[in-house]
Amino acid sequence: MRTTLDLSAEALARVRLLAGQRRESLGAVASELILKALEPREASRIRKAGHGGVELDEAKAKQMLETAREYVGNNVFVPLDFDEVDLRSFLLQYLWVIFVSGFRNAVVEKHFAGLMEGFHDLDLDRIATMESIDAQTLPIRNQRKADAFLKGCRLIHREGWPAFKGRLQERRRAALRELPYMGDATSRHMALALGIEDTEKPDTWIRQCAAECSATVDEMITFLSNEYGLTRQQVDAYLWQYCSDHQHLP
Repeated sequence: MRTTLDLSAEALARVRLLAGQRRESLGAVASELILKALEPREASRIRKAGHGGVELDEAKAKQMLETAREYVGNNVFVPLDFDEVDLRSFLLQYLWVIFVSGFRNAVVEKHFAGLMEGFHDLDLDRIATMESIDAQTLPIRNQRKADAFLKGCRLIHREGWPAFKGRLQERRRAALRELPYMGDATSRHMALALGIEDTEKPDTWIRQCAAECSATVDEMITFLSNEYGLTRQQVDAYLWQYCSDHQHLP
């Protein structure tokens, strides 16, 4: 059932401001503010109803984040400033996100220089002249990923970096989804790293954290973000860094 809310001009202005700052829809921000304003019992009831009748374990979620924050400290990942992102830094992130998908960071880090070398050190003009790429010549021999990166580079070269960056700034993750290998998780990873959207990347570790506190990824991240006044990206970064370093949940 859809509910219509009558907001005062002042309240509507606040929602519009927050939506603009977060680059989220008015509905998403309004729903979050309303849930936050509810009595604890009612808020708990809504969270329970939204996850198959299982209530989010708030204590467990908070314990995991606090453990992760204590370990990570000030060494938490900070996204790029998208205004400062140039072509080379974009291609570096694109290559990284494609090849790290489904792989451990340490594996891709070990071979990343070789991957860059295989693509002319990320010189877009030279990459665009490549007729094909033989993944057997790369340190990570995944033909599907190599083909996807090459095709994506050709698309960007054809459009031109200034025009492509303008579309990214306007359409954000929707523009990323038009590139090869950019599904939901990988486009979130790119958007997060580039600083164009406050989001999380629902990889294996983050999904396991959510399951541990009987929640969806969205429910867990939203709760912890509101509870601690953190961005969604920060919650993701603390939990992921702990899990990646320890190979277990906080």
